[in-house]
Formats: sequence, structure tokens, C-alpha cells
Amino acid sequence: MAILDEFRDMVKALHRAGIEVILDVVFNHTAEGGYDGPTQCFRGLDNPTYYLLCEDRSRYANFTGTGNTLNANHPAVRRMIVDSLRYWVGEMHVDGFRFDLASILSWDSSGAVMPNPPVLWDIESDPALAGTKMIAEAWDATGLYQVGHFVGDSWREWNDRFRDDVRDFLRGADNSANRAVDRLLGSPAIYGPRDRELEESINFVTCHDGFTLNDLVYCVHYLWTKPK
Repeated sequence: MAILDEFRDMVKALHRAGIEVILDVVFNHTAEGGYDGPTQCFRGLDNPTYYLLCEDRSRYANFTGTGNTLNANHPAVRRMIVDSLRYWVGEMHVDGFRFDLASILSWDSSGAVMPNPPVLWDIESDPALAGTKMIAEAWDATGLYQVGHFVGDSWREWNDRFRDDVRDFLRGADNSANRAVDRLLGSPAIYGPRDRELEESINFVTCHDGFTLNDLVYCVHYLWTKPK
């Protein structure tokens, strides 16, 4: 309980300082890994309910690159996900969530992409989550890429094209200026054709995957200043 109290106190202190708290959540895989991984939780409770399985049912569909894929659109798993989000909002007072590999939430139990995944609409329509910021990393490890057309009306999307194009511009890549301008204007080339709001784009240059911002700036400075 002390840890929970400390977390609440931290959130309250950040709110007093005008800082919102966005929690990074992973509802796409677990630490149980592939078929040869440890049995720690869901595998021992109800393996076919909680995981997407291959056709022979002995191995796991691996759309995440980590050995298994959560069966997010099964009713029991949907309920678990929504209950978890409710807890963090209601008890811990966080302001929103960033969903790791959020496109995983679009797969059904047969390994097909759903046009209207129930779990996404469960999250969006839940009254306890109204006003909560929902940010999708709108791709997965299979190549499913949904930036610009992630399902839902109130979701925001990590814009990795902003990351790539701004980095290209900083390092002086050929033909990067026009792309950088489009990104700085809210990426209308991505969102405009689908009548999506430009505010849906969450722009970033670096994150927990890859170099820190300090390392990126150092690399660019080195490229500009190294002897010819």
C-alpha cells in the first residue's frame, strides 16, 4: 500500500506543477514468451483465451516480436484491459495512456485484422475513461501500420513519420525540407486525405526505443562539424 500511496502523491505533485501523467501500457504481449517460455500467469490459467495461437494450437502467434500475442478482443481479455485502465484513472488519477504496439488490439483470434475491434470501442465508450487521453503506437511487428487511420474517434497517434522526417531534415538529407514542413504543419499529407483532425498526430523525435535526444543532437553536430 505504501507504494500505491507514493504513486498517488507523485501524481498529485505533478498535477500541482501543471504536469499531466501519461502511463505507458503494454496490452500486446506478456513476459511468458513463446511456447518454451515460463508459465507465470495467463498460460497456466486459460492459454487459448488469453493468447493468439497458431493453427496447431501448440505455438503462439508472434505479432509483437516477443514470443506471444495477447488475444485482446476476447471478452475476458477486453474486460481485463478496460478494468486495468479504469483502475489507473480512478485510483491513481493518471491523465492518459500510451499503448505500446496498439495495432495488436486490431487482431481477432483467427489472426485477421478487424475493421472495428471491440476492445478499442470498449475503451473509447467507457464512461469512467471519458476525457482520458488515449495515444496509440499505431503499428505492430508484422508490418501492420495504421498511422493516419487508427480505429476510433478520440484516439491520438504516435507519428513516426514526424520523427523520421525531422531527423532527416536535421542531418541534411536530400529532399527532406518539404517533408519536414508538412510534419510541422500537423502532417496534412497523412491526415488530410482521410478527413482526420491534424491534432491526432503526436509528434516526437526520440523515445525509449533508440538513441536519447542528447545522442541524436551530438550525432548531428558531429556530422556538421567533422573535417571534410
